[in-house]
Amino acid sequence: MLSLANIARTGRAINPWLIFPVLWAVTASAVIVESDVYRYSCIIFVIFTLTREMPLVRSISRDWLALLCYGWSLYAFSRFLIGLLVYGEKGASEWLYIFPLLFPVLGAALYATRRHILAAATILLIASLGALLLTLNYQTTADGMRAAPLFHHNPIHAAIGCCMILITAIFWLIFGFESGLFSRRKWSCAPFGVAVILLSLIGVLGSQSKGAWLALCATLGFMILLAFFQYAGRNRLYFILIVSALVLVVTTLVATYVREIAGTTVSAGSQLSSQAVTGQNIMGAMQHAINDPATPFAMKERLMLWSNSFELISAEPWFGWGNLWLREWRKTTYADIGYTLMHNGYLEIMVRHGLFGLLFLATFIAASIWRISQACRSGVIAPSLAAYLYCISFFFFCTILTNSNNRLALGESFMCLAAAAVFAITLAMQASTPHAKPATHPAVSG
Repeated sequence: MLSLANIARTGRAINPWLIFPVLWAVTASAVIVESDVYRYSCIIFVIFTLTREMPLVRSISRDWLALLCYGWSLYAFSRFLIGLLVYGEKGASEWLYIFPLLFPVLGAALYATRRHILAAATILLIASLGALLLTLNYQTTADGMRAAPLFHHNPIHAAIGCCMILITAIFWLIFGFESGLFSRRKWSCAPFGVAVILLSLIGVLGSQSKGAWLALCATLGFMILLAFFQYAGRNRLYFILIVSALVLVVTTLVATYVREIAGTTVSAGSQLSSQAVTGQNIMGAMQHAINDPATPFAMKERLMLWSNSFELISAEPWFGWGNLWLREWRKTTYADIGYTLMHNGYLEIMVRHGLFGLLFLATFIAASIWRISQACRSGVIAPSLAAYLYCISFFFFCTILTNSNNRLALGESFMCLAAAAVFAITLAMQASTPHAKPATHPAVSG
């Protein structure tokens, strides 16, 4: 089974072959270093799975969700070719929408190497701690100035990376309590996890990304709410105590800091929302905010990008523009803004693939939630793993409301790992059924 408890038991044996833990840590390394190195580790996993684990690939490829991914990838690739060959337009980052082709195969790789995932998470957190210690600028952050940590091209990306490290560390700790990993001999693990959480939080503050702050606050609230439905007994207590302590620290220490940095943006955002609700349509409210001198410059830029996006979506709402969206972008009201990263992942999808693209995403998310829930209820995966997948996904899908993180290495690697987890869980559920093929495969049994 794909339970973390099982991973912990198998992980106690000394395994001289560290390639899989390292490769999975590299696949998730975009939270620390903004690079495309995760793609190479994914390619290695695809090659490994297609050459060594074909029974798993055949098994998962019969699943309807895998067939949906294959069908979507064929559609996206065909549309890309038409745009390129017929209209001479290659768009921008269109190949991202072909990535679902790899999701089932990566899921098979994750299932086949599941015993190494706890080690991979630990390696990632150790690397994160080292990177934070090397790059945090405490004095600059305390002075209220921006000081982005880690190794990213943009402070916003750094903030997202810190948040994802923070969430991972929280659930690494929760798993330790849940599984009994933090016995009397191993309590030294807990201070390590707490250190990663606190340093990540400092990094989030120093990066001064208001979108990341809002997404993290929403996620912490979601965690506490989730605890009442996901856990029982002492595990619920551990979960709530860890998250509540973090919320208390955040509220006590950084409320004034956040208010000083984000005050004008919050005020302008509230005014925009109120105008949209009480009479003006969304385009009118956005136009008013763009022309308002009191609107912060960064927010004004986002509104211009969103206004351009809405213009394109209103012209092609069902299937979007495909590769042709860049050509049409040049005709929009604020085409001279200078860049085309829309700072909203949902608009990125709708401009290219319309409501049809959002329908594919919504279907995948709904199926994933159902499968994770069923696997947790049947004991195939640990509650901490289910809660982690829910919470980090909730955070990510909150962040793309204000940023195009799905076009970054962070988003690409997250989508590959999260989707792989869903298909690995699917294989684990199949293995838990009598006479299921994955359970009889010698490389993955147990």
